[in-house]
Parts: sequence; C-alpha cells; structure tokens
Amino acid sequence: MSTPIDFSAYVLHNLKIDNLTQEILVGPAFNLLKGTCKSFVELEYHFEECYKAVTYQLNWNNPEGHEYPFDLSKPLPLIEAQGGSSSRKYTTSTTKTKAAKYDNIEGIEDMFSELWSPVKVAYEKFPMWGISHWGPKRQEFYGYTSNRESKHDVFSRKRIIAVTHVKVMKWYGYGYLEEIIVQREDQTLHKFKEGDFPRLNLRDIEDLLLFLVQKKLSNLEQDVIFDLNVALRMFTRRIVILKRVEDLQLGVESYQKKLNITKPETFRSDISKLTPYTAYKNSQGIIYQDKFKRNRLMHSDELYKFCNGTLTSVRRVLHDIANNLRMDYLPKRKWSNLDKKRTRIMIKAIDQQLSERRLMRNLEKFVGGREYGNEFNTLAGNHVNEILLKLNLPDHRFTKDGLGGYEQVAVYGVAWTGGG
Repeated sequence: MSTPIDFSAYVLHNLKIDNLTQEILVGPAFNLLKGTCKSFVELEYHFEECYKAVTYQLNWNNPEGHEYPFDLSKPLPLIEAQGGSSSRKYTTSTTKTKAAKYDNIEGIEDMFSELWSPVKVAYEKFPMWGISHWGPKRQEFYGYTSNRESKHDVFSRKRIIAVTHVKVMKWYGYGYLEEIIVQREDQTLHKFKEGDFPRLNLRDIEDLLLFLVQKKLSNLEQDVIFDLNVALRMFTRRIVILKRVEDLQLGVESYQKKLNITKPETFRSDISKLTPYTAYKNSQGIIYQDKFKRNRLMHSDELYKFCNGTLTSVRRVLHDIANNLRMDYLPKRKWSNLDKKRTRIMIKAIDQQLSERRLMRNLEKFVGGREYGNEFNTLAGNHVNEILLKLNLPDHRFTKDGLGGYEQVAVYGVAWTGGG
C-alpha cells in the first residue's frame, strides 16, 4: 500500500464503513493500523497517509490533482488587540494546497482590495505555536522555554557547516533544545538555544533543516536528532503560516482569502505633480509610477505589502538612476548625488525583502507547503519521495500524558486525542 487511497481503502474495507471521518480516523482506524504495524515509524507513515486522504480529499474529489482555489483547512484563531474576539480567520495548513509562484505579475496589491485587514490583529499564542492540543503542563513548559534567549547576539551572515553538539532538556514529553553549538564557514563555533530561533538568520534554519535531510548529523544521538527535527519543524511551520498572512506575495501564492496586514499608504494628494522616483520628504519613502503611469508612494517599512512584480519593476528603475543611465522611460532631469544615495538605500531594502521571500519559499518546502523542485534530487542521494517521507514526521511521539491520562497524537500540526 503506497498511496493515500490504498490506506483509506484498507481501513474502509476492514471497518465495513463507507466514509472515513476524522472521528473514525483517530479511534477505530488508528487502533486498526496500530495492530498491523511492526514499528512506530511504520505506524506513523500509515497514519499520516490516512490523515492526508481525509484532509486533502485529492483522490476522492479531485482525481486530476488540480490545485484548489482556496485553502479549506482550519483557521488560525485571532484576537483583537484589545482582547476581544475576532471574526477574521486565517488559514493554518501548509500541506493542503501547494503554493504557486507569481513573481512576474505586477500590481497585485491593486487587484485584491478585499485581502487587506482594516487593523492588524493579534494571535492566540497556543494556536500560533501549534500546541493547542497539548496538555496544560506541556504548554506551560513550552511557553516558558520558547522565551528563553541567549544574552549574546546570535545573528550571523556566515553559513552553518556543521552541528557539533546539542543539549536537550526534556519535560512533559517535549525535548527543549537547551544548547546548540554549530560551526560556521569561518571555522568559528557559535552557541544558541531554541528560544533564539526567531533571532537567527533564516539561512541558519534552512541550513539546519538541510542537515536533517542530508543525514549529516551522524555525530548526534538519534533521540537528539528527533528532538532537533521536532523543534525546527514546529518553528518553521509557525513562521511560514505567519508570513502567509503577513506578506502580500506569499499570501496570494498560498491562496489566502484574507491577510493580517493593513493596506499600504500609496496615495497622498500632494504626490501627483512630484517627479517620479524621487524621495518623498525623507529617504524612507519614494514616489514610483504604477503600470497605469500614476504616481504612487512606497515606504521602505511597507515593502512586504507590495508584490514581487512591483518591487522588481521599481528596483530596475532605481538601479538605472543609481548608475547614471539615461533611459527613455526615466524623467528628464539631472539626478543629484543625494538622489542616487536615496535610491541605493531603497534598492538595498527591496533586495532584502525579495531575498527573504526566496528564503521563505525554501522553508515552505520543508513543511509541505510548496512543491519540491529538482534542486533536492541531488541531496546526498535522496530522492524527492524519500525527502518528503523523512520530513513529514509528527511534531512529537505517541506518548502517554501522565497528568491527563490520555494519548496525544500530532499529525501535520493537527492533534487528535484518543482513549487508550
């Protein structure tokens, strides 16, 4: 049995039912699969395949495998900044619908006015962390440890070339990475902990995930590798979900119906007669022309609200100005040294935004949010299907919660609680 529908058909046949629901999946179906598996890994794989068949429904309702227009999974609960309940919902799945790529489309920010949120909304922390299904003690432990940061600066632009040591502190079924020592490309050793993940360069997270895929952590014990994999995937899924609702380009590519960002301030009454591609009052804002040749405003702190096509178009013009190139489409004027300096500032900010999006797309692949390309076929002899199987591990093992007396199973970030 090698496909999701095979596992589902096996369960349907043996349980003599016509439809596999989530309730049946976490009860009778789980017990049935558990009785047919010789190892935890085998059970883990079979259960995930059945779970995918229930949630994706690609084989039953979409035999051609076409992408769904929207993500239909559970929403991420949000709360208002004042503490009230919010009716705005944002999707959390990174696996149901694979993200597309719309790099070359200019002006997306003007096409979907319904995407913007009137105000920025806060998140409930447990759903945001992906631990709503955990027991209260484990949640408390994770919340405490995730806020523990190193006193020293952990950000670096040097790539990680090896993981030399990982120290794990385990409580309530979760292994917290108390100390991680890595070697960077300049041969220096750097130390950080799990609570430092948000302060690391995103390339560090990518490097660590690649080590897991390439099986380059043979110097670590298997339990330590497992705990490292769990922590990295939980953090990666979290930032992927947040970026998909807080970044226009990534949100559109992942079929979000609502974004948790306010509309960019692109219009002011006094910019219509100003020269395009000049700074607006200060170097933090620049006037650009959209595809309809209208003057618009772009703030450097709002670049995440613009699509790649718009940013690339503006960057191309700014590059020509900074390099003193005379092009027909440029305004007929002499660009001062101050103009060129300001364009370079904006170019740097745009490059940083585009680079971050490229990194996020890579990270999405590690949590099933984007299709793998050929670039992963050459990783240490691993084929794509082997990589997918390796990465699609649950967030934690099947464990008995001594406090609650029940068994918790997490698959693709969604938890089911069964008796036993």
